[in-house]
Amino acid sequence: MPWDLRPIDRFIGLWSLTGSNGRQRDLPPPSQIDYAINPIPKFGARAVNITHTYFDRNSVVRHDYGFMPVKNATRRDPRVHVAYLTTSSQGWSMMEQGQVKEGKMTFHLKQFMRRSFDVGNNNNLEIREFERQLELPDYNTMIMKIRAETAYDTESYTATYKRVY
Repeated sequence: MPWDLRPIDRFIGLWSLTGSNGRQRDLPPPSQIDYAINPIPKFGARAVNITHTYFDRNSVVRHDYGFMPVKNATRRDPRVHVAYLTTSSQGWSMMEQGQVKEGKMTFHLKQFMRRSFDVGNNNNLEIREFERQLELPDYNTMIMKIRAETAYDTESYTATYKRVY
């Protein structure tokens, strides 16, 4: 395991959705989340690759791809900083920034960028606020909590995942 990624090493793997509850209209939980170690980069620190896959009746309907760099604690700053940078096949990109603390990752939206005129399921998605929290109650279970404010609604849900590998 690369030294830079040790604070998030327990999250690395393939995760499958087992259930969710709460309000979810434009931003449903991914059916699968894959966190994989990026090969040795040509420059910069190593990062974790992110792939979100969304299924509908066993057909893929959307992908989100990205990466998660980690900045470890220093003498000056004892916090472990982490970013969640993704781009969606439905026409947007998101930059989230957060911290790792006691096996929990918490992110807040820094920037939502539309890359197309028809963004999201209803072609009008605009995210104003977004918070993501990932935690591992045990090695084989991951809980993702989302709270998002869009131009039309507020979404808040909890999704539970089991480790596939």
